[in-house]
Amino acid sequence: MSRTDTVDVKRWRAKYALIERAAEADKDAQALFAELDSDRGARNGELREILADLVASSDLVAFKEAMNQWTRKDGPYVGFGPIGGPWLAALVRRAEDEYAEVVGLLKLTLQTPASPQDAADKLQSMEAFLARGGSRGHRAPGPGHTAYVLSLFWSTDDGGEWPHMWENAPHMLQRLGWLERGLSHAERYVAFADLCTALRPEDPKYAARILWYLKETGAFVGIAPKVLDVCVEAAELAAEFRPSSGYGDARREERAADLARQLRGEADHLSDSLIERLSGETGLYLEAPTLALQQHAGEDAAYRSDLYAAWILVGGAGAPGFRLWVTESGVAFGLHGGWEGESDQQHREVGTIVQEHLPRGLSFFHVHEDGRTDRLEPVGREYPGGEAFVGRWWKGEEALGRADFADDIVATARALTPLLRFMTSSQRGPLDDPSLELAAMVDLDTEVEIFRTERPYPSERDAWHQEQRRVFAACLSREGLEDFDLPTFKRIVSTRGYGDIGAQSVLISSINALDAAGIDELRVMVRDLLWGEGRDEERINRVLGSDDVPVQGFGESVVLKLFAIAHPEHWLPLFTLGGDSGKIAMLTRLGGPARWTDGKSRGRTHVETNALLKQTLDPLLPGDPWGQAQLAYWLMRRSDKALMPDHDALGEAAEELLIEEDFLREIRSLLEEKKQVIFYGPPGTGKTYLAQRFAQALQPDPAKRDIVQFHPSSSYEDFFEGFRPQIDHQGQMVYELRKGPLALLAEAAEADPLTPHIMIIDEINRANLPRVFGELLFLLEYRSHSVKTSYRPDEGFELPPNLYFIGTMNTADRSIALVDAALRRRFDFVPFMPHDGPMEGLLRRWLEAHDGPVWVADLVDRVNEDLRRALRGPHLQIGHSYFMRPGLGDDEATLRRIWDYNVYPFIEDQLYGREHELAQFRWENVVARYGRLELSRP
Repeated sequence: MSRTDTVDVKRWRAKYALIERAAEADKDAQALFAELDSDRGARNGELREILADLVASSDLVAFKEAMNQWTRKDGPYVGFGPIGGPWLAALVRRAEDEYAEVVGLLKLTLQTPASPQDAADKLQSMEAFLARGGSRGHRAPGPGHTAYVLSLFWSTDDGGEWPHMWENAPHMLQRLGWLERGLSHAERYVAFADLCTALRPEDPKYAARILWYLKETGAFVGIAPKVLDVCVEAAELAAEFRPSSGYGDARREERAADLARQLRGEADHLSDSLIERLSGETGLYLEAPTLALQQHAGEDAAYRSDLYAAWILVGGAGAPGFRLWVTESGVAFGLHGGWEGESDQQHREVGTIVQEHLPRGLSFFHVHEDGRTDRLEPVGREYPGGEAFVGRWWKGEEALGRADFADDIVATARALTPLLRFMTSSQRGPLDDPSLELAAMVDLDTEVEIFRTERPYPSERDAWHQEQRRVFAACLSREGLEDFDLPTFKRIVSTRGYGDIGAQSVLISSINALDAAGIDELRVMVRDLLWGEGRDEERINRVLGSDDVPVQGFGESVVLKLFAIAHPEHWLPLFTLGGDSGKIAMLTRLGGPARWTDGKSRGRTHVETNALLKQTLDPLLPGDPWGQAQLAYWLMRRSDKALMPDHDALGEAAEELLIEEDFLREIRSLLEEKKQVIFYGPPGTGKTYLAQRFAQALQPDPAKRDIVQFHPSSSYEDFFEGFRPQIDHQGQMVYELRKGPLALLAEAAEADPLTPHIMIIDEINRANLPRVFGELLFLLEYRSHSVKTSYRPDEGFELPPNLYFIGTMNTADRSIALVDAALRRRFDFVPFMPHDGPMEGLLRRWLEAHDGPVWVADLVDRVNEDLRRALRGPHLQIGHSYFMRPGLGDDEATLRRIWDYNVYPFIEDQLYGREHELAQFRWENVVARYGRLELSRP
């Protein structure tokens, strides 16, 4: 397992020295390390005490509780919880049946190893126990997590030198070619510890920190100083290769393969560390293909003896692009014309045009055939034929070990960018063709500042989404997918955490029907989708285009959400292409090309649109893909109007409603302050009509308004969300979590935070309000907080501050008694009384404006005076709307019909059993008492 005494490690030490130098020069990294180290001693001591208590007491429950408290403390181990917590919980579950064995195993394995073999034995014994499974079928934690947890305990022992191996360390080091493949989890850790010791014998823990720095930052630290030695050794082995017999023996072949993996690892690091800078500096959408291990395709090819990092345009692995090429003689960086699908004639055409426009200081290279020990030969400014490759040459070791060499690369790339734009086969045209560049139609720098303040961004809800991505990412990591956390996976695809793709009831139903083999098949599919071989677009197309998938409903939005969670450095949480808020519409809004899908697969179109959006948005909110997606949505939905319309809209409404404009302005002020009001008064006073017209004045867009009516059967599930039956793909009835009008309007308001969204609740007092609102009652008062809802206990919900409620309440309805004090405190109450305030005289004004029988208004006023005396209060009066009928004339038969069939039954209900008093309110008696007098009111 150990390679600490090999020539390879001596070469790697030179590269490690570059990484260490970069980390120590990185002020942000040093500040972070200092902050973490300030708490490290205390956290280490606490963990050692927790372990000592376990050894002394064998109290597993106390150990678990102490660990839970320890993981919540600030310091260097805040990331332990998502991995270590489930791992420890799985052991505690096993302890229900095997308490003594679990405690004994923890006492044994958490103690610091005495030797590498002891470390391997501890890891293997824990892995064997976990793999065995419990009698109750408990799911075992991922074996990769065992090394993470145990090595953390070992690393806190000041008397030892065992480094902590973070979750993805083996993958990173295998990709670099610094860690052997095919090792068990226990062997991986021992090899990792040996490597850290070899790189920095006096402090292996520090070496682990420096390697973690490389993983976290992906920084360009310079080309490996000893990479030419690797090329020379690989070339010597390649010279012995024969197509018929290969390398002659297995040892030589394995060594050639190992050297090729090291060359590819260096190429991968160089391409990954520079792609964002090259894309930003050149304004191009670039991809970084993976270098092949062999010189050319086929089983009869030798392993490579050179390396190149490539950054190419759209079009596949053979597309034109930039190339950093390292051979045993030196380093070249330049523009490669591509080769896929190109004939010799096409190569010559490209080479000739490049020769005519070759920038000063650059030259052509003759690219020799595979098999040459040195494939590049600088030849001057004339095209030599064959593959077109132009750029700069650094002889020998001139370019090696220099962090500032990135500046030379970028300067050369800028000079070659016009040629590269031309050389892409899909857009041959003028050299200044900008079709791969977004010509921004908006001042994005200004827009992002408005976005930050007016949305605002970031909010507490945004922090929750970011935290959800971190939790979900552990499930979707390489290690996480070895031990498939199915409950978390179902949360990923069915909750709103890090982007809403709907409830996915068909998918969830299909997953629930899987047996153990089917679940493993799903795990493998997700692993290959996110981490398999090939480019992202190829893996996306394989899943979307296959009928042989283990579940139904594994659609495009699911696939894109998984990529956004697992690869936030490349993918934005934007899941749809089409529609008003799809990626194509976003690019059009930002000035991108109008057509995107012609001749392209869905995977390719997603890759291109995502990359171009990220290229535009990342400089505005660097390293924040969630924020970039929210900015894109905000730009699409931003309204040019203020949060509330100006007085003209309210003035028009007031004129139409025949009330004072000041009254509507007062209601608007109440809404802005408390977010919710209730209009209350007797029936027929126009509460619902005014609420609708007022809401229209505040928000003209009907899609941003909604109205519901409560009734005694109204429920939480009707109003907010709940399960509803649905037939699944197998014809079976399943239950789908379906959103109600409040959840839908809240989502719309959250997506468009600069415009008001208004929910009108008619007859709000007729429902059992605590039952309908549930935990949402809390949010009516505390808009900046979130709560876990009944049907989504794994995610928070909050009411956006731009969502307003207008309720109406009929005071004649005895169910008004059901409105408790808690609800009353959360609303402002606006009275609608016919005899007082803005409603006073409204019927008279309306009849005058519509040439109606004005005397009826006076009659109604007199009757209402009688009702207030008889019923000892104003809440059971006659509303004006009974007589606000267009075309109402002075026809007594019509007036009597309105009274007898609308007004009198209402009065009869209030005076039931009081026949003497009731008789005076019959139509003929009312008219006889008050007549048709045209009474003037001051």
